[in-house]
Amino acid sequence: MAGRKKAILSVMIICLIAVATVFWLLNRSKRYMPAEVRSSNGSHYSLIVTGDMEPTKLDENASFEYRDKKNELYAMVVDESKAKIISFDLDYDLETYMKIASRRLDSAGMYVNKPLMINGNRALQTDIKKKVKGETIFYRLTVLETPKYFYQLLVWTIESRLAGNKADMETIITSFREVDEAKVKPDTTRKK
Repeated sequence: MAGRKKAILSVMIICLIAVATVFWLLNRSKRYMPAEVRSSNGSHYSLIVTGDMEPTKLDENASFEYRDKKNELYAMVVDESKAKIISFDLDYDLETYMKIASRRLDSAGMYVNKPLMINGNRALQTDIKKKVKGETIFYRLTVLETPKYFYQLLVWTIESRLAGNKADMETIITSFREVDEAKVKPDTTRKK
């Protein structure tokens, strides 16, 4: 009888440990949330950010800025209308726009641009490391072209946090989508 009680007690302890482990893993795992932006330039886009990120203001040209202070992860989007660029008698293509965006971060560097597609849009991506106040910062700059806009997606972290933040950085970048206004349903919950 004593052996049976020990076996039941052992099974109960194992079950409690298993349940506690599952709850711990669920609470520890990163959750993601959507962020949607309607820019003053007229663009409308969305991204997915980590649940630990919060809005911030670091650059007056950015239409989107989020940070995760605990994990030292930052994300920013600058959008520019092609019509506005043309109105200044400028003619940018994706490669030219990338040169301008990367020079804004590091005027001395030469970077290899990796071509890619993000949700049907042509993009170029490069990595930039830069010392800021004695700390090495890892920037991943992605420049994207849509029919009406150029976008600079910039995510960065301190180099010592890169391994832990790399998957989140990739999620933020690859989740970028321009919102198709024709498919947006009007808000019928507002009172007129």
